[in-house]
Amino acid sequence: MWVSSGIAVRGSWLRSAAVAVAATATLLLSATAADAHIPVLLTSSDTVFGLRNSPLVTDGTTSFAFYGRTGFPGDTRAVRIGLTAGQQFHAELLIPDLAPENGLPDRLLPRMGVISPDGRFTLLANTDRTSFFEPFTQTAYLTLAETTTVATPGIYDIVVVGVAPTRFVAVTGQVEQFTAAIQNATVASLADVQTWYSTPPVRTR
Repeated sequence: MWVSSGIAVRGSWLRSAAVAVAATATLLLSATAADAHIPVLLTSSDTVFGLRNSPLVTDGTTSFAFYGRTGFPGDTRAVRIGLTAGQQFHAELLIPDLAPENGLPDRLLPRMGVISPDGRFTLLANTDRTSFFEPFTQTAYLTLAETTTVATPGIYDIVVVGVAPTRFVAVTGQVEQFTAAIQNATVASLADVQTWYSTPPVRTR
């Protein structure tokens, strides 16, 4: 009888533990789902002049955050995303809410240009300075520009042009998930993003 009772208690404890673990996992997923941009660090070779070899997201609806920096006036970073008919094109330009970026005048802030699959070029205006805190990476940003339109099928080129040395984030897509296909780049770690965030930009030319 004692053994039978012990098994019942043990089974009840296991069931309770399993429920607790499942609930915790659900809460963690819920807490991070809104912050599930897939992070990618851009390099100095990811320029508009090397566009054919720049990072390419084959499903441009997936939300990616491309962390980069520019080192001199006219320095560029470029990425590409693919979209099909009926999907939405979405892009945002952010800077860290840190010095020196958050103290720069408008004329020294980076700009984002978009080349659509049919060759149309759009330069986004930096009409915003909305601040927000990203809890998963423990980083804070200012949104400079944002656009959402019905997509033209094909590959979009997204180019960020620097004026002063700055860190920036180019966000693409709106569908939050934890994995997605990307070419010519690798997904960054949380430590990579935090190191990028904590390292001030420097003039390189």
